[in-house]
Amino acid sequence: MQGPTTVFLIIATLSFLVNAAPQDLSSRVRAYLQSQGVNATIPNTANAPQTHGINGNGDLATALTCGVLNSYRDINLVTPQDGQLYTVQAQQHWSPTAWGNPNCIFEPTTVREVQFFVGLLRITGTTYAIRSGGHSPFKGFASTDNGVLLAFHKMKGVEYDAQSETVRMSMGNTWGDVYGNLTQHNRIVVGGRLPPVGMALVTGGMFVSLSLWAHDGYPLVHISHPSMRDLVHEPKLMHVLQEGFHITPTKKDLLVTMSSTSRYEPVVTLEQTPIDSPTQMVLADGRLINANATSNSDLWWAMKAGQNNFGITVSITTRAYPMGAVWGGVRTWNASQLDAVSDAFAEYQREGQLDTKSSVIPDLVTTNGTLYITLIYFSPVTTRPKAFDAFYRIPAVADDSGPRPNFLNLISVGPDQVVPRFSYGFSSLYLDNSTIYRDVLRLCAKQGEKMKRVNGGTQVLIPQPISKTMVDFAQTSGGRPQTLQPRAQLWMNMSWGWNLAKDDAYVYALIKETYEVVDKLTKSRGLYDPYIFLNDAAPGQKVLRSYGKESFERMQGISRKYDPTQMFQKQVPGGFKLE
Repeated sequence: MQGPTTVFLIIATLSFLVNAAPQDLSSRVRAYLQSQGVNATIPNTANAPQTHGINGNGDLATALTCGVLNSYRDINLVTPQDGQLYTVQAQQHWSPTAWGNPNCIFEPTTVREVQFFVGLLRITGTTYAIRSGGHSPFKGFASTDNGVLLAFHKMKGVEYDAQSETVRMSMGNTWGDVYGNLTQHNRIVVGGRLPPVGMALVTGGMFVSLSLWAHDGYPLVHISHPSMRDLVHEPKLMHVLQEGFHITPTKKDLLVTMSSTSRYEPVVTLEQTPIDSPTQMVLADGRLINANATSNSDLWWAMKAGQNNFGITVSITTRAYPMGAVWGGVRTWNASQLDAVSDAFAEYQREGQLDTKSSVIPDLVTTNGTLYITLIYFSPVTTRPKAFDAFYRIPAVADDSGPRPNFLNLISVGPDQVVPRFSYGFSSLYLDNSTIYRDVLRLCAKQGEKMKRVNGGTQVLIPQPISKTMVDFAQTSGGRPQTLQPRAQLWMNMSWGWNLAKDDAYVYALIKETYEVVDKLTKSRGLYDPYIFLNDAAPGQKVLRSYGKESFERMQGISRKYDPTQMFQKQVPGGFKLE
Protein backbone atom coordinates (compact mmCIF):
# COMPACT_ATOMS: atom_id res chain seq x y z
CA MET A 1 0.00 0.00 0.00
CA GLN A 2 1.37 3.44 -0.86
CA GLY A 3 2.18 5.93 1.88
CA PRO A 4 0.65 9.39 2.54
CA THR A 5 3.20 11.16 0.34
CA THR A 6 2.31 8.99 -2.65
CA VAL A 7 -1.42 9.47 -2.09
CA PHE A 8 -0.94 13.25 -1.88
CA LEU A 9 1.07 13.17 -5.10
CA ILE A 10 -1.67 11.29 -6.94
CA ILE A 11 -4.38 13.66 -5.75
CA ALA A 12 -2.39 16.83 -6.37
CA THR A 13 -1.35 15.70 -9.83
CA LEU A 14 -4.86 14.76 -10.87
CA SER A 15 -6.28 17.99 -9.50
CA PHE A 16 -3.80 20.04 -11.49
CA LEU A 17 -4.16 18.09 -14.73
CA VAL A 18 -7.94 17.85 -14.70
CA ASN A 19 -8.58 21.44 -13.66
CA ALA A 20 -5.78 23.13 -15.58
CA ALA A 21 -6.51 25.37 -18.56
CA PRO A 22 -7.31 23.39 -21.74
CA GLN A 23 -4.23 22.04 -23.46
CA ASP A 24 -3.24 19.24 -25.74
CA LEU A 25 -4.56 15.97 -24.30
CA SER A 26 -1.31 14.15 -25.05
CA SER A 27 0.63 16.76 -23.07
CA ARG A 28 -1.60 16.30 -20.03
CA VAL A 29 -1.25 12.53 -20.21
CA ARG A 30 2.55 12.87 -20.57
CA ALA A 31 2.66 15.05 -17.44
CA TYR A 32 0.61 12.48 -15.53
CA LEU A 33 2.90 9.62 -16.57
CA GLN A 34 5.95 11.56 -15.48
CA SER A 35 4.37 12.33 -12.11
CA GLN A 36 3.75 8.62 -11.58
CA GLY A 37 7.23 7.57 -12.70
CA VAL A 38 5.69 5.47 -15.47
CA ASN A 39 7.70 4.72 -18.60
CA ALA A 40 5.00 4.53 -21.27
CA THR A 41 4.77 5.82 -24.83
CA ILE A 42 2.30 8.48 -25.95
CA PRO A 43 0.85 7.04 -29.17
CA ASN A 44 0.22 9.03 -32.33
CA THR A 45 -3.54 9.58 -32.36
CA ALA A 46 -3.67 12.22 -35.07
CA ASN A 47 -5.79 10.03 -37.32
CA ALA A 48 -8.26 8.92 -34.63
CA PRO A 49 -11.81 10.25 -35.16
CA GLN A 50 -12.69 12.88 -32.55
CA THR A 51 -16.29 12.07 -31.73
CA HIS A 52 -18.26 11.40 -28.57
CA GLY A 53 -16.37 11.15 -25.26
CA ILE A 54 -16.85 12.85 -21.94
CA ASN A 55 -14.28 15.57 -22.70
CA GLY A 56 -15.32 15.97 -26.34
CA ASN A 57 -12.29 13.95 -27.45
CA GLY A 58 -14.17 10.71 -28.05
CA ASP A 59 -12.28 8.00 -29.88
CA LEU A 60 -9.13 10.09 -29.67
CA ALA A 61 -9.21 9.77 -25.89
CA THR A 62 -9.90 6.05 -26.03
CA ALA A 63 -7.13 5.46 -28.57
CA LEU A 64 -4.73 7.48 -26.44
CA THR A 65 -5.70 5.61 -23.26
CA CYS A 66 -5.35 2.17 -24.81
CA GLY A 67 -2.12 3.17 -26.53
CA VAL A 68 -0.57 4.29 -23.25
CA LEU A 69 -1.71 1.18 -21.43
CA ASN A 70 -0.44 -1.03 -24.25
CA SER A 71 3.04 0.52 -24.08
CA TYR A 72 3.24 0.15 -20.30
CA ARG A 73 5.15 -3.13 -20.06
CA ASP A 74 4.40 -3.75 -16.41
CA ILE A 75 0.65 -4.23 -16.89
CA ASN A 76 -1.65 -6.66 -18.71
CA LEU A 77 -3.67 -5.37 -21.65
CA VAL A 78 -5.66 -7.21 -24.32
CA THR A 79 -6.55 -5.52 -27.62
CA PRO A 80 -8.36 -6.61 -30.80
CA GLN A 81 -4.94 -7.32 -32.30
CA ASP A 82 -4.67 -10.26 -29.89
CA GLY A 83 -7.26 -12.14 -31.94
CA GLN A 84 -8.91 -15.10 -30.19
CA LEU A 85 -7.62 -14.02 -26.77
CA TYR A 86 -9.44 -10.70 -27.17
CA THR A 87 -12.65 -12.44 -28.25
CA VAL A 88 -12.56 -14.78 -25.27
CA GLN A 89 -11.92 -12.00 -22.77
CA ALA A 90 -14.46 -9.61 -24.30
CA GLN A 91 -17.13 -12.31 -24.08
CA GLN A 92 -16.58 -13.50 -20.51
CA HIS A 93 -20.24 -12.96 -19.66
CA TRP A 94 -22.95 -15.46 -18.78
CA SER A 95 -25.24 -14.16 -21.50
CA PRO A 96 -24.30 -12.99 -25.01
CA THR A 97 -26.78 -10.14 -24.47
CA ALA A 98 -24.07 -8.48 -22.38
CA TRP A 99 -21.22 -8.73 -24.88
CA GLY A 100 -19.47 -5.55 -25.93
CA ASN A 101 -16.55 -4.53 -28.13
CA PRO A 102 -14.08 -2.67 -25.92
CA ASN A 103 -11.20 -0.82 -27.53
CA CYS A 104 -8.96 -2.58 -25.02
CA ILE A 105 -9.26 -4.73 -21.89
CA PHE A 106 -7.19 -3.75 -18.85
CA GLU A 107 -6.39 -6.65 -16.47
CA PRO A 108 -4.93 -5.27 -13.23
CA THR A 109 -3.02 -7.47 -10.82
CA THR A 110 -2.49 -4.93 -8.02
CA VAL A 111 -4.39 -2.14 -6.30
CA ARG A 112 -1.74 0.34 -7.44
CA GLU A 113 -2.49 -0.53 -11.06
CA VAL A 114 -6.16 0.21 -10.48
CA GLN A 115 -5.24 3.59 -8.99
CA PHE A 116 -3.03 4.38 -11.98
CA PHE A 117 -5.82 3.35 -14.35
CA VAL A 118 -8.41 5.56 -12.65
CA GLY A 119 -6.03 8.51 -12.69
CA LEU A 120 -5.27 8.10 -16.39
CA LEU A 121 -8.92 7.82 -17.40
CA ARG A 122 -9.88 10.78 -15.27
CA ILE A 123 -7.56 12.87 -17.41
CA THR A 124 -8.53 11.43 -20.80
CA GLY A 125 -12.25 11.28 -20.01
CA THR A 126 -12.50 7.82 -21.55
CA THR A 127 -15.64 5.83 -20.79
CA TYR A 128 -15.16 2.43 -19.20
CA ALA A 129 -16.91 -0.54 -17.62
CA ILE A 130 -16.00 -2.72 -14.63
CA ARG A 131 -16.34 -6.51 -14.66
CA SER A 132 -15.92 -9.01 -11.87
CA GLY A 133 -17.70 -12.22 -12.89
CA GLY A 134 -19.86 -10.92 -15.75
CA HIS A 135 -23.13 -12.41 -14.49
CA SER A 136 -25.34 -9.45 -15.42
CA PRO A 137 -27.17 -10.01 -18.74
CA PHE A 138 -27.42 -6.29 -19.51
CA LYS A 139 -25.25 -4.76 -22.20
CA GLY A 140 -23.13 -1.93 -20.82
CA PHE A 141 -23.40 -2.94 -17.14
CA ALA A 142 -20.10 -4.87 -17.23
CA SER A 143 -19.18 -4.31 -20.86
CA THR A 144 -18.53 -1.43 -23.22
CA ASP A 145 -18.44 -0.65 -26.91
CA ASN A 146 -15.30 1.27 -27.92
CA GLY A 147 -14.42 2.24 -24.34
CA VAL A 148 -12.08 0.42 -21.94
CA LEU A 149 -13.07 -2.69 -19.98
CA LEU A 150 -11.56 -3.02 -16.51
CA ALA A 151 -11.58 -6.81 -15.91
CA PHE A 152 -10.62 -8.08 -12.46
CA HIS A 153 -10.04 -11.75 -13.27
CA LYS A 154 -6.29 -11.57 -12.57
CA MET A 155 -6.75 -10.24 -9.03
CA LYS A 156 -7.40 -13.58 -7.34
CA GLY A 157 -5.85 -13.30 -3.90
CA VAL A 158 -7.59 -15.31 -1.14
CA GLU A 159 -6.03 -14.94 2.31
CA TYR A 160 -7.49 -16.88 5.24
CA ASP A 161 -6.51 -15.80 8.76
CA ALA A 162 -7.20 -18.57 11.26
CA GLN A 163 -6.76 -16.35 14.31
CA SER A 164 -9.45 -13.84 13.34
CA GLU A 165 -11.49 -16.36 11.30
CA THR A 166 -11.59 -13.93 8.36
CA VAL A 167 -10.91 -14.12 4.64
CA ARG A 168 -9.61 -11.33 2.47
CA MET A 169 -10.58 -11.76 -1.18
CA SER A 170 -9.53 -9.81 -4.26
CA MET A 171 -12.23 -9.02 -6.78
CA GLY A 172 -11.11 -11.34 -9.56
CA ASN A 173 -12.17 -14.48 -7.72
CA THR A 174 -15.19 -16.57 -8.48
CA TRP A 175 -17.03 -18.11 -5.56
CA GLY A 176 -15.60 -21.44 -6.67
CA ASP A 177 -12.08 -20.03 -6.22
CA VAL A 178 -12.93 -18.90 -2.71
CA TYR A 179 -14.73 -22.10 -1.67
CA GLY A 180 -11.94 -24.24 -3.09
CA ASN A 181 -9.33 -22.29 -1.17
CA LEU A 182 -11.29 -22.59 2.09
CA THR A 183 -11.96 -26.31 1.77
CA GLN A 184 -8.54 -27.06 3.20
CA HIS A 185 -9.54 -25.10 6.30
CA ASN A 186 -13.03 -26.69 6.55
CA ARG A 187 -14.56 -23.24 6.32
CA ILE A 188 -17.01 -21.37 4.15
CA VAL A 189 -18.03 -17.74 3.61
CA VAL A 190 -21.43 -16.29 2.83
CA GLY A 191 -21.53 -16.05 -0.94
CA GLY A 192 -22.93 -17.28 -4.23
CA ARG A 193 -24.52 -20.67 -4.86
CA LEU A 194 -22.86 -21.25 -8.24
CA PRO A 195 -19.05 -21.63 -8.18
CA PRO A 196 -18.40 -19.97 -11.61
CA VAL A 197 -20.09 -16.70 -10.58
CA GLY A 198 -17.97 -13.71 -9.59
CA MET A 199 -18.19 -12.15 -6.16
CA ALA A 200 -20.19 -9.20 -7.46
CA LEU A 201 -23.28 -11.42 -7.41
CA VAL A 202 -23.91 -10.26 -3.86
CA THR A 203 -24.00 -6.57 -4.67
CA GLY A 204 -26.68 -4.10 -5.52
CA GLY A 205 -28.79 -3.42 -2.46
CA MET A 206 -29.89 -7.03 -2.28
CA PHE A 207 -32.25 -8.15 0.44
CA VAL A 208 -32.33 -11.84 1.20
CA SER A 209 -34.06 -13.87 3.84
CA LEU A 210 -31.94 -15.55 6.43
CA SER A 211 -32.67 -18.48 8.62
CA LEU A 212 -30.73 -19.44 11.70
CA TRP A 213 -30.85 -21.92 14.50
CA ALA A 214 -28.81 -22.86 17.52
CA HIS A 215 -26.81 -26.02 16.91
CA ASP A 216 -23.89 -27.08 19.05
CA GLY A 217 -23.99 -23.59 20.54
CA TYR A 218 -23.80 -21.79 17.23
CA PRO A 219 -26.65 -20.12 15.35
CA LEU A 220 -26.61 -21.07 11.70
CA VAL A 221 -27.25 -18.42 9.08
CA HIS A 222 -28.36 -19.13 5.55
CA ILE A 223 -29.07 -16.91 2.57
CA SER A 224 -32.36 -17.79 0.95
CA HIS A 225 -32.29 -16.46 -2.58
CA PRO A 226 -32.14 -18.32 -5.89
CA SER A 227 -28.64 -17.05 -6.56
CA MET A 228 -27.36 -16.96 -3.00
CA ARG A 229 -27.39 -20.29 -1.21
CA ASP A 230 -24.65 -20.51 1.32
CA LEU A 231 -24.50 -21.51 4.88
CA VAL A 232 -22.61 -20.19 7.87
CA HIS A 233 -22.32 -20.56 11.65
CA GLU A 234 -22.04 -17.38 13.73
CA PRO A 235 -20.59 -17.85 17.24
CA LYS A 236 -21.05 -14.26 18.51
CA LEU A 237 -23.49 -11.39 18.22
CA MET A 238 -22.14 -9.30 15.37
CA HIS A 239 -23.09 -7.29 12.34
CA VAL A 240 -21.76 -8.23 8.96
CA LEU A 241 -22.23 -5.18 6.81
CA GLN A 242 -21.38 -3.90 3.38
CA GLU A 243 -21.05 -6.70 0.93
CA GLY A 244 -24.53 -7.77 1.37
CA PHE A 245 -24.85 -9.27 4.78
CA HIS A 246 -26.28 -7.54 7.78
CA ILE A 247 -26.57 -10.39 10.26
CA THR A 248 -27.82 -10.10 13.81
CA PRO A 249 -28.11 -13.61 15.25
CA THR A 250 -31.54 -14.20 16.76
CA LYS A 251 -34.30 -16.76 16.55
CA LYS A 252 -36.28 -14.80 14.00
CA ASP A 253 -36.09 -14.26 10.27
CA LEU A 254 -33.80 -11.51 9.12
CA LEU A 255 -33.60 -9.31 6.10
CA VAL A 256 -30.11 -8.73 4.81
CA THR A 257 -28.88 -5.75 2.85
CA MET A 258 -26.55 -6.55 0.01
CA SER A 259 -24.17 -3.65 -0.12
CA SER A 260 -22.35 -2.35 -3.14
CA THR A 261 -19.99 0.17 -4.58
CA SER A 262 -20.66 -1.25 -8.01
CA ARG A 263 -22.89 -3.93 -9.33
CA TYR A 264 -19.74 -5.71 -10.26
CA GLU A 265 -17.42 -4.84 -7.39
CA PRO A 266 -18.84 -5.74 -3.98
CA VAL A 267 -17.78 -4.38 -0.62
CA VAL A 268 -17.67 -5.97 2.80
CA THR A 269 -17.21 -4.27 6.13
CA LEU A 270 -17.40 -6.13 9.41
CA GLU A 271 -18.70 -3.87 12.15
CA GLN A 272 -18.02 -4.66 15.82
CA THR A 273 -15.30 -7.17 14.95
CA PRO A 274 -11.52 -7.00 15.45
CA ILE A 275 -11.11 -6.25 11.73
CA ASP A 276 -10.15 -2.64 11.02
CA SER A 277 -11.60 -1.22 7.82
CA PRO A 278 -11.58 -4.37 5.67
CA THR A 279 -13.07 -2.70 2.58
CA GLN A 280 -10.70 -1.17 0.05
CA MET A 281 -12.11 1.25 -2.51
CA VAL A 282 -10.40 3.43 -5.10
CA LEU A 283 -12.11 6.79 -5.51
CA ALA A 284 -12.10 8.97 -8.62
CA ASP A 285 -9.21 11.06 -7.27
CA GLY A 286 -7.00 7.98 -6.92
CA ARG A 287 -7.24 7.58 -3.18
CA LEU A 288 -7.50 4.13 -1.65
CA ILE A 289 -9.91 4.34 1.30
CA ASN A 290 -11.85 2.17 3.72
CA ALA A 291 -15.50 2.59 4.64
CA ASN A 292 -17.41 1.28 7.64
CA ALA A 293 -19.70 2.49 10.42
CA THR A 294 -17.02 4.73 11.94
CA SER A 295 -14.86 5.68 8.94
CA ASN A 296 -16.44 7.35 5.91
CA SER A 297 -19.77 6.27 7.39
CA ASP A 298 -21.89 8.23 4.91
CA LEU A 299 -20.19 6.44 2.03
CA TRP A 300 -20.65 3.17 3.91
CA TRP A 301 -24.39 3.87 4.17
CA ALA A 302 -24.71 4.67 0.46
CA MET A 303 -22.67 1.70 -0.73
CA LYS A 304 -25.16 -0.72 0.80
CA ALA A 305 -27.49 -0.20 -2.13
CA GLY A 306 -26.00 2.56 -4.28
CA GLN A 307 -24.34 0.37 -6.90
CA ASN A 308 -21.43 1.69 -9.01
CA ASN A 309 -21.91 5.35 -8.20
CA PHE A 310 -19.08 6.01 -5.74
CA GLY A 311 -15.84 4.15 -6.51
CA ILE A 312 -14.19 0.83 -7.37
CA THR A 313 -13.79 -1.82 -4.70
CA VAL A 314 -10.58 -3.82 -5.03
CA SER A 315 -10.85 -6.25 -2.11
CA ILE A 316 -13.25 -7.39 0.57
CA THR A 317 -12.79 -9.04 3.93
CA THR A 318 -15.41 -11.21 5.58
CA ARG A 319 -15.71 -13.89 8.21
CA ALA A 320 -15.25 -17.59 7.55
CA TYR A 321 -17.43 -20.18 9.28
CA PRO A 322 -17.59 -23.92 9.92
CA MET A 323 -20.41 -25.82 8.26
CA GLY A 324 -23.22 -28.03 9.62
CA ALA A 325 -25.59 -30.71 8.32
CA VAL A 326 -28.86 -29.71 6.63
CA TRP A 327 -32.02 -31.29 5.24
CA GLY A 328 -33.22 -30.45 1.75
CA GLY A 329 -33.61 -31.14 -1.92
CA VAL A 330 -35.72 -30.31 -4.97
CA ARG A 331 -39.44 -31.08 -5.20
CA THR A 332 -40.91 -31.02 -8.73
CA TRP A 333 -44.45 -30.66 -10.15
CA ASN A 334 -45.90 -30.24 -13.61
CA ALA A 335 -47.53 -27.00 -14.78
CA SER A 336 -51.04 -28.21 -13.92
CA GLN A 337 -50.17 -27.57 -10.27
CA LEU A 338 -49.33 -23.87 -10.70
CA ASP A 339 -52.39 -22.67 -8.75
CA ALA A 340 -51.77 -25.15 -5.94
CA VAL A 341 -48.09 -24.18 -5.73
CA SER A 342 -49.06 -20.49 -5.70
CA ASP A 343 -51.42 -21.12 -2.78
CA ALA A 344 -48.73 -23.13 -1.01
CA PHE A 345 -46.38 -20.15 -1.24
CA ALA A 346 -48.94 -17.93 0.47
CA GLU A 347 -49.55 -20.54 3.19
CA TYR A 348 -45.83 -21.07 3.70
CA GLN A 349 -45.30 -17.32 4.07
CA ARG A 350 -48.07 -17.07 6.68
CA GLU A 351 -47.17 -20.19 8.65
CA GLY A 352 -44.21 -22.30 7.50
CA GLN A 353 -41.83 -19.36 7.28
CA LEU A 354 -42.36 -18.77 11.00
CA ASP A 355 -39.98 -21.69 11.44
CA THR A 356 -36.81 -19.79 10.69
CA LYS A 357 -34.80 -22.92 10.01
CA SER A 358 -36.75 -23.25 6.76
CA SER A 359 -36.16 -21.71 3.36
CA VAL A 360 -37.62 -22.20 -0.13
CA ILE A 361 -35.99 -21.37 -3.46
CA PRO A 362 -38.38 -21.59 -6.44
CA ASP A 363 -37.70 -21.97 -10.15
CA LEU A 364 -41.08 -22.15 -11.86
CA VAL A 365 -40.37 -22.92 -15.52
CA THR A 366 -43.82 -22.24 -16.95
CA THR A 367 -42.87 -22.61 -20.61
CA ASN A 368 -41.78 -26.25 -20.33
CA GLY A 369 -44.39 -27.19 -17.74
CA THR A 370 -42.00 -27.88 -14.87
CA LEU A 371 -42.15 -26.27 -11.42
CA TYR A 372 -39.14 -26.72 -9.15
CA ILE A 373 -38.77 -25.66 -5.53
CA THR A 374 -35.60 -26.24 -3.55
CA LEU A 375 -36.53 -26.87 0.08
CA ILE A 376 -33.86 -26.25 2.71
CA TYR A 377 -34.00 -26.85 6.45
CA PHE A 378 -30.99 -25.72 8.41
CA SER A 379 -30.83 -28.41 11.04
CA PRO A 380 -29.46 -31.97 11.04
CA VAL A 381 -32.94 -33.54 11.05
CA THR A 382 -33.67 -36.89 9.41
CA THR A 383 -37.41 -36.48 8.77
CA ARG A 384 -39.33 -33.95 6.71
CA PRO A 385 -39.87 -30.67 8.60
CA LYS A 386 -43.47 -29.59 9.22
CA ALA A 387 -42.68 -26.12 7.85
CA PHE A 388 -42.97 -27.54 4.31
CA ASP A 389 -46.37 -29.22 4.79
CA ALA A 390 -48.08 -26.88 2.32
CA PHE A 391 -45.83 -28.11 -0.49
CA TYR A 392 -46.15 -31.78 0.45
CA ARG A 393 -49.95 -31.72 0.18
CA ILE A 394 -49.46 -31.29 -3.58
CA PRO A 395 -48.64 -34.55 -5.40
CA ALA A 396 -45.20 -34.24 -6.99
CA VAL A 397 -43.57 -35.93 -9.96
CA ALA A 398 -40.15 -36.01 -8.29
CA ASP A 399 -38.51 -35.27 -4.92
CA ASP A 400 -34.90 -35.89 -3.90
CA SER A 401 -35.00 -34.18 -0.49
CA GLY A 402 -33.44 -35.69 2.59
CA PRO A 403 -30.53 -35.28 5.04
CA ARG A 404 -27.36 -33.74 3.60
CA PRO A 405 -23.90 -33.68 5.19
CA ASN A 406 -23.57 -29.93 4.61
CA PHE A 407 -24.96 -27.13 2.50
CA LEU A 408 -22.24 -27.39 -0.14
CA ASN A 409 -23.71 -30.79 -0.92
CA LEU A 410 -26.84 -28.96 -2.13
CA ILE A 411 -25.38 -26.17 -4.25
CA SER A 412 -25.41 -28.13 -7.50
CA VAL A 413 -29.08 -29.08 -7.08
CA GLY A 414 -31.60 -27.33 -9.33
CA PRO A 415 -32.35 -26.59 -12.99
CA ASP A 416 -29.53 -25.53 -15.28
CA GLN A 417 -29.53 -22.69 -17.77
CA VAL A 418 -30.43 -24.38 -21.05
CA VAL A 419 -30.55 -21.38 -23.43
CA PRO A 420 -27.65 -18.95 -23.92
CA ARG A 421 -29.44 -15.59 -23.79
CA PHE A 422 -31.29 -14.45 -20.69
CA SER A 423 -32.69 -11.35 -19.01
CA TYR A 424 -35.21 -10.44 -16.32
CA GLY A 425 -37.52 -7.86 -14.78
CA PHE A 426 -39.05 -7.32 -11.35
CA SER A 427 -42.28 -6.54 -9.56
CA SER A 428 -43.13 -6.45 -5.86
CA LEU A 429 -46.47 -6.90 -4.12
CA TYR A 430 -47.97 -7.27 -0.67
CA LEU A 431 -49.51 -10.42 0.75
CA ASP A 432 -53.14 -10.45 1.88
CA ASN A 433 -55.81 -13.11 2.40
CA SER A 434 -56.96 -13.06 -1.24
CA THR A 435 -55.67 -15.08 -4.19
CA ILE A 436 -53.18 -12.41 -5.24
CA TYR A 437 -50.22 -14.79 -5.46
CA ARG A 438 -52.22 -17.20 -7.62
CA ASP A 439 -53.47 -14.37 -9.84
CA VAL A 440 -50.00 -12.87 -10.33
CA LEU A 441 -48.40 -16.20 -11.22
CA ARG A 442 -51.26 -16.96 -13.62
CA LEU A 443 -50.80 -13.60 -15.29
CA CYS A 444 -47.06 -14.12 -15.63
CA ALA A 445 -47.57 -17.60 -17.05
CA LYS A 446 -50.01 -16.18 -19.59
CA GLN A 447 -47.38 -13.67 -20.63
CA GLY A 448 -44.92 -16.54 -20.87
CA GLU A 449 -47.07 -18.15 -23.57
CA LYS A 450 -45.98 -15.32 -25.85
CA MET A 451 -42.48 -16.82 -25.82
CA LYS A 452 -43.71 -19.70 -28.00
CA ARG A 453 -42.91 -17.62 -31.09
CA VAL A 454 -39.28 -17.28 -29.92
CA ASN A 455 -36.61 -19.89 -30.65
CA GLY A 456 -35.81 -21.52 -27.31
CA GLY A 457 -38.27 -19.21 -25.54
CA THR A 458 -38.25 -19.89 -21.79
CA GLN A 459 -39.85 -18.21 -18.78
CA VAL A 460 -38.77 -18.87 -15.20
CA LEU A 461 -40.69 -17.27 -12.33
CA ILE A 462 -38.84 -16.85 -9.04
CA PRO A 463 -41.23 -15.61 -6.34
CA GLN A 464 -39.33 -14.69 -3.18
CA PRO A 465 -41.44 -14.51 0.01
CA ILE A 466 -40.33 -11.73 2.40
CA SER A 467 -41.84 -11.79 5.89
CA LYS A 468 -42.76 -8.75 7.98
CA THR A 469 -40.21 -9.92 10.55
CA MET A 470 -37.44 -9.69 7.96
CA VAL A 471 -38.44 -6.15 7.09
CA ASP A 472 -38.66 -5.16 10.76
CA PHE A 473 -35.15 -6.41 11.45
CA ALA A 474 -33.76 -4.74 8.34
CA GLN A 475 -35.20 -1.39 9.35
CA THR A 476 -33.93 -1.54 12.93
CA SER A 477 -30.52 -3.19 12.53
CA GLY A 478 -28.69 -0.34 10.81
CA GLY A 479 -29.22 2.41 8.28
CA ARG A 480 -29.62 1.69 4.59
CA PRO A 481 -30.98 3.57 1.57
CA GLN A 482 -33.99 1.31 0.91
CA THR A 483 -37.38 2.17 2.36
CA LEU A 484 -39.66 -0.84 2.90
CA GLN A 485 -43.15 -1.12 4.35
CA PRO A 486 -43.37 -3.36 7.46
CA ARG A 487 -45.63 -6.02 5.97
CA ALA A 488 -45.34 -9.40 4.29
CA GLN A 489 -44.51 -9.09 0.61
CA LEU A 490 -43.48 -11.08 -2.44
CA TRP A 491 -40.58 -10.06 -4.64
CA MET A 492 -41.19 -11.46 -8.12
CA ASN A 493 -38.23 -12.12 -10.40
CA MET A 494 -39.44 -12.79 -13.94
CA SER A 495 -36.58 -14.38 -15.89
CA TRP A 496 -36.59 -15.08 -19.62
CA GLY A 497 -34.29 -17.14 -21.85
CA TRP A 498 -33.96 -17.56 -25.62
CA ASN A 499 -31.50 -18.59 -28.31
CA LEU A 500 -31.20 -15.98 -31.06
CA ALA A 501 -30.13 -12.32 -31.13
CA LYS A 502 -32.84 -11.52 -33.68
CA ASP A 503 -35.43 -11.99 -30.91
CA ASP A 504 -33.79 -9.60 -28.42
CA ALA A 505 -36.05 -6.62 -29.08
CA TYR A 506 -39.20 -8.75 -28.87
CA VAL A 507 -38.18 -10.33 -25.57
CA TYR A 508 -37.11 -7.03 -23.99
CA ALA A 509 -40.46 -5.51 -24.91
CA LEU A 510 -42.24 -8.55 -23.46
CA ILE A 511 -40.30 -8.29 -20.19
CA LYS A 512 -41.33 -4.64 -19.84
CA GLU A 513 -44.92 -5.44 -20.74
CA THR A 514 -45.01 -8.23 -18.15
CA TYR A 515 -43.80 -6.30 -15.12
CA GLU A 516 -46.07 -3.42 -16.12
CA VAL A 517 -49.20 -5.59 -16.32
CA VAL A 518 -48.31 -7.19 -12.98
CA ASP A 519 -47.92 -3.73 -11.44
CA LYS A 520 -51.28 -2.73 -12.94
CA LEU A 521 -52.97 -5.77 -11.36
CA THR A 522 -51.48 -5.23 -7.91
CA LYS A 523 -52.31 -1.52 -8.01
CA SER A 524 -55.93 -2.37 -8.80
CA ARG A 525 -56.03 -4.56 -5.68
CA GLY A 526 -54.27 -2.02 -3.45
CA LEU A 527 -51.35 -4.45 -3.05
CA TYR A 528 -48.70 -2.73 -5.20
CA ASP A 529 -45.28 -2.38 -3.57
CA PRO A 530 -43.21 0.43 -5.17
CA TYR A 531 -39.88 -1.00 -3.98
CA ILE A 532 -37.68 -2.38 -6.78
CA PHE A 533 -35.12 -5.03 -5.87
CA LEU A 534 -31.96 -3.92 -7.68
CA ASN A 535 -30.47 -7.33 -8.41
CA ASP A 536 -33.64 -8.49 -10.18
CA ALA A 537 -34.49 -5.22 -11.96
CA ALA A 538 -34.49 -4.53 -15.68
CA PRO A 539 -32.41 -1.58 -16.97
CA GLY A 540 -35.47 0.63 -17.55
CA GLN A 541 -36.75 0.30 -13.99
CA LYS A 542 -36.11 3.25 -11.64
CA VAL A 543 -34.42 1.27 -8.90
CA LEU A 544 -32.65 3.95 -6.89
CA ARG A 545 -35.64 6.29 -6.99
CA SER A 546 -37.79 3.49 -5.55
CA TYR A 547 -35.87 3.94 -2.28
CA GLY A 548 -37.70 7.23 -1.75
CA LYS A 549 -36.92 10.89 -2.43
CA GLU A 550 -34.94 11.44 0.78
CA SER A 551 -32.63 8.45 0.27
CA PHE A 552 -32.15 9.18 -3.42
CA GLU A 553 -31.13 12.79 -2.81
CA ARG A 554 -28.85 11.76 0.04
CA MET A 555 -27.06 9.30 -2.26
CA GLN A 556 -26.68 12.04 -4.85
CA GLY A 557 -25.03 14.27 -2.25
CA ILE A 558 -22.66 11.52 -1.16
CA SER A 559 -21.75 10.87 -4.79
CA ARG A 560 -20.86 14.54 -5.27
CA LYS A 561 -18.82 14.53 -2.04
CA TYR A 562 -16.63 11.51 -2.89
CA ASP A 563 -16.67 12.02 -6.67
CA PRO A 564 -16.79 15.79 -7.29
CA THR A 565 -16.13 15.46 -11.02
CA GLN A 566 -18.81 12.76 -11.25
CA MET A 567 -16.56 10.26 -12.99
CA PHE A 568 -18.74 7.34 -11.96
CA GLN A 569 -21.86 9.04 -13.32
CA LYS A 570 -20.38 10.15 -16.66
CA GLN A 571 -17.50 7.83 -17.52
CA VAL A 572 -19.02 4.63 -16.11
CA PRO A 573 -22.46 4.75 -17.74
CA GLY A 574 -23.49 1.18 -16.96
CA GLY A 575 -25.72 0.23 -14.06
CA PHE A 576 -28.44 2.18 -12.27
CA LYS A 577 -27.29 5.78 -12.03
CA LEU A 578 -28.17 8.66 -9.72
CA GLU A 579 -30.14 10.59 -12.29
